[in-house]
Amino acid sequence: KPFFSVVVPTFERPEDLKTCLQSLVAENQPSAPEYEVIVSDDSLSDRCCKIVTEKFPQFRWGHGKRNGPAGNRNAGVEKAKGKWIVFMDDDCIADTNHLAAFANAILNNPKINVFEGRIFAERKRETWSEGCPENESGGMLWTSNLCIKKMTFIKLNGFDERFHTSYEDVDFSYRLKKLKYKSIFVKEAAVCHPWRSLRKKGKNNWKSSWHEVTSLLLFCEKYKYKNDEHSNPLTYLKNFSRIISKDLINCACVLKLRGFDILLKDALISLIVFFLLTIRKTNK
Repeated sequence: KPFFSVVVPTFERPEDLKTCLQSLVAENQPSAPEYEVIVSDDSLSDRCCKIVTEKFPQFRWGHGKRNGPAGNRNAGVEKAKGKWIVFMDDDCIADTNHLAAFANAILNNPKINVFEGRIFAERKRETWSEGCPENESGGMLWTSNLCIKKMTFIKLNGFDERFHTSYEDVDFSYRLKKLKYKSIFVKEAAVCHPWRSLRKKGKNNWKSSWHEVTSLLLFCEKYKYKNDEHSNPLTYLKNFSRIISKDLINCACVLKLRGFDILLKDALISLIVFFLLTIRKTNK
């Protein structure tokens, strides 16, 4: 049976971390194979450290690199003893069959090195100003719930630490697919991900304003604007069109215009990226 190293990167969310780790204790993963849990901590305070050392002494705690989620996850893998790495966000709650489902998938698919698990929201969306990286059918490869063979991770040189805020998982997924690695979606390996505020001053939102634009442009520059999925200006023009039509109707009729300002920001971001990429391609 596989030996798992569950890597949980954290940053100043002690209460969320406590709930996450509670879902990973042995009695809540009754059918799991042997595993360890590593908390990689980018926090400036010692609150998360105390949660691990005082409440979960069976788990391991270590410093992150304090250069963003990519470096924090890499730091966790550097401490890992397992042949398989399971990435899980510090605000996720694992189902009781989470690790066992990954283990069964590995045993039944010995030629596959990458498995992604289901990510589901705790409830229906209540406002456009909250987000959740749901993954109900696979193909996303979100690091909120991802299982990968350690040797494969090392072969890809881990996450690119130039991505300080976002897009590190998009970049990692792109490199996996470029090297023809196949992945399998394991619906039973599920975690619940809470909705998070998308406002700059919202609860637990540490990300900078407009980080989506800077991260996307970094990604496009890295691959010389040759990735059609992310560097095609028409993609963002279509996004803009969808936001001001279908998404606007949904925001108005279902959400009663709650978070309308964030929807407008999404539309503006799509329009800005469209013009930036158009200018870049015109000047090539």
